[in-house]
Order: sequence, then structure tokens, then C-alpha cells
Amino acid sequence: MKTLVVYYSYQGNTKSIVDMINKKIDADIVRIDTVVPHKGSYSAVVDQGQDEVNRDFCLEITPSDIDISAYER
Repeated sequence: MKTLVVYYSYQGNTKSIVDMINKKIDADIVRIDTVVPHKGSYSAVVDQGQDEVNRDFCLEITPSDIDISAYER
């Protein structure tokens, strides 16, 4: 079963988890990046993210050429 893991990681913590998962399931991995990166301290970025959620704001992400229809999971 072909698996794709798509993730976003601000400081690399999520990437560490994705790498551990990949050792178990051997998935293809795609990182989501925002067009305009978040900047500032972790606390400032969390506050910015919470504000964006509260406003239903959607960040623009960089395009990917991944064909998700090629994956079962």
C-alpha cells in the first residue's frame, strides 16, 4: 500500500516524528512550506498562528508536483 506523509514543521520537531514514522512504514514524504515563512520567536509564531486560525486565514503554500491520487494512504 503506497503511503504519503505530508507535514509542516516550523522548528524541525514534526520532521523528527515524520522520520520515525517513515522508519516503520516506508512512506513518501512531502514537507509543506509557506510562501512567506513565519519569523520570530516560537512564542510569537504561535501567537500569529492562533490569530490566523481565529480569522480563518489561510496561508499560501508553495506548490507541489505530488500527485496524491497515486497514493492509497
